[in-house]
Amino acid sequence: MIRYNYDPVQVAAEIRAVDRTWFEKAQERTSTFIALGRFQERSSIWSKVKPAFMRLQHDKCVFCERQFESREFGAIEFDIEHFRPKSEVAVWPDPRRHPKLAYSFSTGDAADGYFWLAYELTNYAASCKVCNTRFKLSYFPVAGTRGRSPSSPRELAAEKPFLCYPIGDLDEDPEELITFLATTAVPARKFGPSRRRGQVIIDFFGLNEREQLHRQRARMISLFGPALQAVADGRASPKDRAVVDRMNAPDLPHAGCVRAFRRLWETDREVARRAYDLCHAFAVSDKRTPPPEI
Repeated sequence: MIRYNYDPVQVAAEIRAVDRTWFEKAQERTSTFIALGRFQERSSIWSKVKPAFMRLQHDKCVFCERQFESREFGAIEFDIEHFRPKSEVAVWPDPRRHPKLAYSFSTGDAADGYFWLAYELTNYAASCKVCNTRFKLSYFPVAGTRGRSPSSPRELAAEKPFLCYPIGDLDEDPEELITFLATTAVPARKFGPSRRRGQVIIDFFGLNEREQLHRQRARMISLFGPALQAVADGRASPKDRAVVDRMNAPDLPHAGCVRAFRRLWETDREVARRAYDLCHAFAVSDKRTPPPEI
C-alpha cells in the first residue's frame, strides 16, 4: 500500500466530464440522508466517479496494489469502495468469519453507518473485488470513539481508525505503517499504535494469506534484482540504471513491496540477495509452494 496524490480540482473535472450535474445530485442526496439520519436510496450515482479514482491509483487496487486493465477495459474489475461504510458498521473481527484473529485491544463496536459520507469524494477509493467483497464488507475497526454526522473525514481522524486511507494527505503515509520482507507484509514500526495499525491492516485484507499476492510481489522483485546487482558490481548499462530509477514509481504493481526491497538492498545487501534468490525461484514454483521466508 502506498500513498496516492490527490488533486481535487482534477478529480472534480473528470467527474463533471462524465456527469456535469453529479455534484448537485450528490449534495441533494446527502441532505436527504442527513435529514433521515440514515442511508436510504433506490439507486446510486457513485459509479460515475470510478474512472477518476482508477486513474489516480494507476489502475491498482488501493489496498492490495494488484494492477488491472486501464479505464477503457478494466472498470468491471473494480468497485468504488466507501472507506467508511455508508449503511452500517459490523464488528471486526467477526468470530465466525475470522476465527484465527484475536487482539488484546478494542477494535470498536457495531454502529450505524457513515451515511453522510455516501457521496463524499474523500471517502472513496477504487478497490479490487476481492478486497472489497471478501475482506472489507461493512467493517471499519477503530481504536477510539466513532464520530457522528456531519463530521468530515479529516475530523473523523479522532476515531483513530485502524485502516489507512492512502489517497491524499488525510491519513498517515501507508509506508510508515506497512513494509515488506521479501513478499511478506510486516508492520513498519516495532512498537506502539502504528505497529498495531500496521498489523491490523495486514490481517484485515489478508495481505499475507493470498498466494497470488505473494507470487506477484515475487515477480516484481525478480524483475529488479538483476539491475540492482549490475549497479552494485559496477557493470550497469544505461538500461539497468533506468530500471533501478523506476523502483520508486507509483504506477508499479506492488510498489510498496518494490520500494521495501530497494531499501533492504541499500541497508543489508546480503539479506536482500537471499530474498531475491528465493523470490526468483518462488515466482515460477508450483502452486501452493510456501512463500519465501527470510
